[in-house]
Amino acid sequence: MANTDMPETERNVDSLVNEFRQLKTEFARIAGLLDQTARAAGAEAASRARAAGEQVWARTESSADDLADRIKEQPLASAGIAFGVGLLIGLVLGRR
Repeated sequence: MANTDMPETERNVDSLVNEFRQLKTEFARIAGLLDQTARAAGAEAASRARAAGEQVWARTESSADDLADRIKEQPLASAGIAFGVGLLIGLVLGRR
């Protein structure tokens, strides 16, 4: 009785082994897709950050250029403002 069940048991075991092999292949494929997705998302985030940084830098550079132009146009007023701001900061920090 046990001998007649053996071929069916072996077939079931072989079938399970094949199923596990297929699952292993599918899991490897899924892991590869997840890796590709993560890399693409990372590259996209880096690209967005780079673009945002470039925009901020462009605005900062433009503001610095505008400030330099104003200082050139009105050097005495600029020096007076800088002196006053420095004096105020010195008074505030000197009291501590």
